[in-house]
Amino acid sequence: MELSKFLTQSDVEQILDLVNANELGIALENFCTQLYERDAVCSREHIGRICAIGEVMGIKPEYWDIISTTEK
Repeated sequence: MELSKFLTQSDVEQILDLVNANELGIALENFCTQLYERDAVCSREHIGRICAIGEVMGIKPEYWDIISTTEK
């Protein structure tokens, strides 16, 4: 996970637990929220991937729209 460097081990474990429990939407929402709370700065490419996954899953864009990017 390229973006895991922005997360704590506990964050990663919680997200993986959600994935393993088939709570994929909650896992993605949690992932985005943790990136935001940890002041992660993501590339446009990463945000694009998160956005594509979120849109397919029906997740609200507000989760990834708050993440800082390297490009404005």
